[in-house]
Parts: sequence; C-alpha cells; structure tokens
Amino acid sequence: MGFPSAIFKSEVFGELWLGATGLEGDEQASPKIHGGTERALLHYPSIHYVWWANRYPEKRDLFRPALFGENLSDSRWHEKNVCIGDIFRWGDAIIQISQPRSPCYKLSRRTGCDGLALLMQQHARCGWLYRVLQPGTVGAALPFRFAERVSRASVHEVMSLMFGDENRAPSKKREDWLRLSETEGLSERWRKTLLNRLESGKIESWEARLAGPASRRQN
Repeated sequence: MGFPSAIFKSEVFGELWLGATGLEGDEQASPKIHGGTERALLHYPSIHYVWWANRYPEKRDLFRPALFGENLSDSRWHEKNVCIGDIFRWGDAIIQISQPRSPCYKLSRRTGCDGLALLMQQHARCGWLYRVLQPGTVGAALPFRFAERVSRASVHEVMSLMFGDENRAPSKKREDWLRLSETEGLSERWRKTLLNRLESGKIESWEARLAGPASRRQN
C-alpha cells in the first residue's frame, strides 16, 4: 500500500534559497506533523549510514545521504556533539537546532527495513531539525560552520531521556523532564510534550507513530 510522503529526496549540488520554513522547492506531505518554522531543515549525520548498512546488510546499497529525507548531511556533526540551541552559519543563512527528529513509520516503509524507525529512536541515531534565524542562500559548496552554543543538552541526551530507560525512578524522570523543558532553544512542540508529562506524570504513546496507519486502525 502506498503512503503520502515527501521523504524521497535527491542530492542538490547548486545553490538554493533557505527561507523561514525551509529550502526552496522542498515540501512536506503532512504539514501538521512535519515542517513549519521550528522544523524548517532536517540534518542527518552521514557517518550513521555505515552503521545502518551493517544492521541491514542485504540492503547495504540503500544507505547513503538523502535516504532518510534529510536536507543536509555532514560527517563532522552527530547527536553527541551538537546541542539543542546550537547556532550554525550555512552560506548566507543562520540556523539553530530546535529539536531531535522524531522517527516515524515512513522511514521503515521508505527503506523496506522492518523495525528501522524503532531502532533509530532507541539508539538516538535520529538527526535533528533547525529553525531559520536568518534566511539566505545555501548550498553544498558553501561554508557550514558552528557559531554559538546556548545549552548543554546534546541531541543524544534529549533523545535518550525522552525515549530511553523506563526503569528510572519517577522522581528522576520528573527532574530530567523539568530540566529539558527549560533548555534554551528547544522547540515549543517538545517543550509542551515535556510540560504535559510533568503535569500528568505519564509518557505519551509513540507506538502508532512508529508502526503506521495500519496499527492505528487496529487499536
């Protein structure tokens, strides 16, 4: 069965305009779930593709930049050495990390690899999203440089605490959620999720997002 998606990307080597909601010519199939000013640009570390190829050796040739719908891929930066709120200069534009990418079932559908979205979540090999602080011309040949750090919450830590060890004591969970909710630069969507957890003491269900429409119909 088909599914609506804008995950199918191809590499572009020329220059493009990066506006407040993303790259010129880019689009999202589900605007309520993807895209917007807080999720204008998706970055996925190219160093992860070797890890994925080893996990799914029968599909080794699939794992190369643009597979996961990313707008930007770079070997220098990954979830453990970037933090929420980090500011980068890319060409004429200035961008800021707003949140980790939340994996969904379309990644498994896109690759034909069962369980890939869940693995991406569990191992925090998810990539991250940017907001655009200053629109401008960007491109593969233009400089991409780190500019400023405003928090100490790495993308890996945020993913691990949001989706990781469920055996942490309730008091420790609340402490972590409160700390993350106060992280400078964190998107309002993720901040709201954390505040909801603090209010209810419960973790929202992510199963449908990872499994897809068929699972939602069965529930």
